[in-house]
Amino acid sequence: MRVKICGITTREDARAALDAGADAIGIVLHPGSPRRVSFQRAREISDYVGGAADRFGVLVDASPTELAELAAGCHLTALQVHLRSCPRELITQLPVPILPFVPGDRLALSRSGEWWPDLPLLVDSLASDGTGGTGAPADLAVAAALASHRPVWIAGGLSPDNVAEAVKAVRPHGVDASTSLESSPGRKDRQLMARFVAEARKAGEGA
Repeated sequence: MRVKICGITTREDARAALDAGADAIGIVLHPGSPRRVSFQRAREISDYVGGAADRFGVLVDASPTELAELAAGCHLTALQVHLRSCPRELITQLPVPILPFVPGDRLALSRSGEWWPDLPLLVDSLASDGTGGTGAPADLAVAAALASHRPVWIAGGLSPDNVAEAVKAVRPHGVDASTSLESSPGRKDRQLMARFVAEARKAGEGA
């Protein structure tokens, strides 16, 4: 099982995430987020992490051209895309793997998208504007239903205190957290990150 720490805004926090044992980090490029970093900062963080972890660029409703340019320019290894719709055509046009967002309270919608069976989906809570990243809990029953037949990442309200329960209930491909691991918006807490990774790993043993 993989562990991703999202909303990394500095090289120091990236280093702390790696020291905690994270498999991936998320770098937010969406202008509406308090964790958004500039193009230059994103590339600096990505280059600093290098091959030590996957580097996800987190965006909302960007065009295929914009996504491809950001992936290449920021040296990203994957894209986490909070699109209102994510057709197969978009996935085939991108130079790096894509992690589409699925509203965590809409099982019917999550089954209706035209995704390949082996393409991982991110199950997260839904904001009023149709995006994710709210920090509110997603419906684990929806996530578990999806995880029974495809790879699933779960996010939304996960913390060191509840990630073990979520992992045992869903048996996901990966877990993702941001807000609960911060000392202030955009600044991560080293101890919280270490606890989150450790609890997720322990719960995922044998999954």
